[in-house]
Amino acid sequence: MSAPSTPADHAVMRRVADVCGDEADILALSVARFVAAGYMTSDVACWNAAFDGAEQLLGPAEGCRFVACVVAIIRALRAERDDDWSFMPASCCRVTGHECALVNLINRGRQRLWADLEEAAAAITGRETAPRLVAAVRAAVGPLDAAAERLAPAARPGGVVLH
Repeated sequence: MSAPSTPADHAVMRRVADVCGDEADILALSVARFVAAGYMTSDVACWNAAFDGAEQLLGPAEGCRFVACVVAIIRALRAERDDDWSFMPASCCRVTGHECALVNLINRGRQRLWADLEEAAAAITGRETAPRLVAAVRAAVGPLDAAAERLAPAARPGGVVLH
């Protein structure tokens, strides 16, 4: 996993608000970024930040479940993808192409487009199939949808949104 380092990378990068469909997508991307940073730096503080943020927004039980699901997706991605993966810091408003692919993959699952999910998982890993990644995304659908409902702007005090 790597972080983009050239100004040209930033010039063509899309914004989080343009890629993520709802607050659950934004939270999942943020958690994925913290987890990826933890893998890159071997610093547990990154993982703690992921848990702290999710627990603050979703509560201790639901927040932990949410993070666990995103961790499972990242672990599956690491296991089934041989190439590097680029990501931005958790608070960055820009999204790498790899992160766009990850959000798209998660949304295939959330939309229950199972054949599309299998194709997207194969594409993102560069393999013919990616069964572990497909299984991780499928298992995450319920917690992601529950988070989306809880984080919907209408459900949040004052209509506060994450982006």
